[in-house]
Amino acid sequence: MIEDVMAMSRGFMRVLQSFMALGLFVGIAALGVISLRSVVERRQQIGMLRAIGYQRGTVALSFMLESGFIALMGIASGVIGASILAWSLLTSTAFAGTARIGFAIPWPDVIGYSLTAFVFSLLATWWPSSRASSVAVADALRYE
Repeated sequence: MIEDVMAMSRGFMRVLQSFMALGLFVGIAALGVISLRSVVERRQQIGMLRAIGYQRGTVALSFMLESGFIALMGIASGVIGASILAWSLLTSTAFAGTARIGFAIPWPDVIGYSLTAFVFSLLATWWPSSRASSVAVADALRYE
């Protein structure tokens, strides 16, 4: 009977983890789409940067840094928000029986998932960044 209850609990936790992973995947894909849209919308600014002497690599690096900062802020806010929520749930009166458990954050797992999300977000923004660096100066500065 205990095994059945534990199996049901593990199954429920796997469903929750699957939904969280799906949300993380959608967030990373959205960052890639936003980066691509940013390149298209800032075509003239990219052309101006290239016209004043920015190298292709510098333009790509600036877009990668921008996307990396956005990803880091999203990851940090997610970790901090989840930690606050977990602590408040664990110490609330609704879980009075768990007060003797104590609150501990599995830092190796959190850091591992955060690094994985950051690396995949950089991979999602690599193609738009390389596309931004290949914008032709004359074409970008032409008014439409």
